[in-house]
Amino acid sequence: MSLSRAVARLGYPAGSFTRSVSRPPTLRRAAPAFRVKRDQRRFLTVKHDPSLSYVPDVGVIVDKIRRCIPTTNVGALHQQFYGLFRVLGEEGKDKPTAPPLKEEEIHDALLVLAVSGRHHDLDMVVKILVDLPMLCGVEVGVKVYNVILRGLITNGNPQTIFNWLMNMPQKPKNMTPTLLQWHMFFEWCAESGLAGVLHHSVSKMHRSGRRPTIKTFEILFNALFDTGAPIKKIYDALDIMEHTSLTYDENFAKLLYDGFIKLGLADRAQEMKDNYWKRFSKRSRTTDPQMIEWTESIEREAENKGIAAAVTLCKSLQKDGFKLTPHTLTLLIRRTHRLDHLRYAEAELHLKASIIQWAILISNAVRIGDLTGALSIYEESKSTGIIPGTPLVHPLVNALCTTSNTLDDVAIDRALELYKDLAEAAPITQSKQEPQPPGRRHSSGPDANLYNILFRAFGASKNVKKYYHIAFSLLEDMEARNVELNSPMAVSSLAIVVMRCASSFDDALKAYKRICKRPNAPRLDAKGYQAILHTLTQLSFGDHETLPSVWHYFEVVKDMQKAGIEITAPVYTILLRHLALLSAELPPEERDALAAAVRRAHDHLTLDPSFTPDTVLWNQLMDSYQRVGLFAEAYRVWETLFITGRFNQASVAIIIDACGFANAWPMAAQVCLKLTKLGFKFNLRTWNTWIECMCRVGKLDDALKVVCLEMGKDQPNIAPDVNTVKVLLSFAARTNQQDEVMDRIKRYLPQLWHTLPRELDGYFIRERATVVDPK
Repeated sequence: MSLSRAVARLGYPAGSFTRSVSRPPTLRRAAPAFRVKRDQRRFLTVKHDPSLSYVPDVGVIVDKIRRCIPTTNVGALHQQFYGLFRVLGEEGKDKPTAPPLKEEEIHDALLVLAVSGRHHDLDMVVKILVDLPMLCGVEVGVKVYNVILRGLITNGNPQTIFNWLMNMPQKPKNMTPTLLQWHMFFEWCAESGLAGVLHHSVSKMHRSGRRPTIKTFEILFNALFDTGAPIKKIYDALDIMEHTSLTYDENFAKLLYDGFIKLGLADRAQEMKDNYWKRFSKRSRTTDPQMIEWTESIEREAENKGIAAAVTLCKSLQKDGFKLTPHTLTLLIRRTHRLDHLRYAEAELHLKASIIQWAILISNAVRIGDLTGALSIYEESKSTGIIPGTPLVHPLVNALCTTSNTLDDVAIDRALELYKDLAEAAPITQSKQEPQPPGRRHSSGPDANLYNILFRAFGASKNVKKYYHIAFSLLEDMEARNVELNSPMAVSSLAIVVMRCASSFDDALKAYKRICKRPNAPRLDAKGYQAILHTLTQLSFGDHETLPSVWHYFEVVKDMQKAGIEITAPVYTILLRHLALLSAELPPEERDALAAAVRRAHDHLTLDPSFTPDTVLWNQLMDSYQRVGLFAEAYRVWETLFITGRFNQASVAIIIDACGFANAWPMAAQVCLKLTKLGFKFNLRTWNTWIECMCRVGKLDDALKVVCLEMGKDQPNIAPDVNTVKVLLSFAARTNQQDEVMDRIKRYLPQLWHTLPRELDGYFIRERATVVDPK
């Protein structure tokens, strides 16, 4: 049955179009009695065909997985793998089981999931990788990651691909992405005309543990030339290249020259070639082909076969004339985070590790998420006489202050201890230090980057007043060391610290302006202003100033406009989103003030001639209106989106949710009928919102029927999931009808039932579900 017919068959009860401002996480309205309507009698009493029953047998599940793969039915694939994990987990408690799938079949399934490329698809990919030996008897390796990467490239979302490669060291087997994998991505970017994405990705790839090579930059520069990039972008790319250890290459110089000719800039071609020569020609480099072959073979042996095999190779090569140097240790431990590997190499080859090798171990440990191990390596390095330096301290401070699961005082205080180690190792002389030369990778003492990280941590701390004076002490330290406050984000972080220590919105605004007007402080950029705006929404001062001040907020927006910063959607969504969230926290007596704040934000949005709102912003405005209890205004925003055709799935989910909370079933039905006439198909999230809306207006039995018989029946990749069941159970719990709901799920959706966890929100499914008498 289509959605339109389903809606048409349901009654339209009269209801008030208002809702409470308060929106607690649990459901407030009691569900009506679970009555059986005449037109649903057959649904509840028809005899069920035993052939439809689902037996949780490994062979049956595997057969279904094999049938799902050619059809690319991602939803069914999720359900079957969840069922397989559960059954294998239960069998594994008693006896070992043979791998049920072949390696090629797993690869095909991973490819389907990667091509789909949604967040929960990639979560499933990781689950499969974790259990890969159990599923197909093969360990995780480069081959399986290549399959996933090909799928992601087919999906075509460059940000998803980039994030996947960057996070590979923290995924199963802690693998560093290979150069070939990065180049697969880069070549796809070049072919797709995504020179900007390629430029950004090359600049960041070293953080994944893989450094760019001359081939990497050939791909980048060819893409820049092919897309007619501005000259500034080309010089920016050369700046990135200068921060690597690459040396002068005559073929690359010719590529630069030919590229400028291709752009019709023959007069600039020789200038670029000369610039490249000036930057790279004086770098020491190994030109001996034999030495290059040896070093590459050692590094390859360490990565592919392990530290012991690589050390053995070093000893063997010594017989052919290879000389051991401290750099040999770098080759051996470049891909490892294990201290025992470094100790082993030192002992076997009679070499002493320097700060470079210790820094590599620390960076690798941080990269795979082992912060505790990284700190332990740092302490061990000090005990061996290594003097703390930026290469050792910077990755640790960055991890403590930006990548920790929770940024608390303990993490910040530990970062300050590391800063103190570094500062004491490079004391301030009576005369100010000389500025660091451009292109230098690391300073001997604290640098601007380190201060920026600490300032951001202070601004984000829950106990910001504790770090107020420390922040200004560090600022004095910067000046004494002749380190410039060169980052707009560092300025905004300092401003946030003083704003959060203010006593009123007026004081906070003055503090922000005072920090931004400091001598030699860089001007704030868009991100810096957005951080200031976000902070303003979070401030409250006692009982008299609890809500965000819309006036002060837009004073900062005026500063943005005066500074020539483009006003974009986030400028408005930051405020509207926070007002929406406050609706569930504030007492009823403050609802009018909250609603008025949303209206004032809407007024600013409407009166801003320099900015045209996009769908995302209209959605946020609609959601904010409905959450503060202004359903009529929310519905007017929806009508604007619908008439102009600028709505999306999120828009539909928001207005259906609003109808549910306003008890406005006729409006919800009207929305859905109009969408159906346009041929609009619900995605899974919108379906679940529709089910919740039905339950909220007192149609639990109708909602259950839609889930069991209609939901996604004409959409191959849409099917009820665990979230659908959670919605039904949450409303059924009001009248203790969970058993009835689960019995219907078990009868009509047996595959879904067998993939559900044992417990959902306190309801134990398998222990309490009963077999329904089909008579």
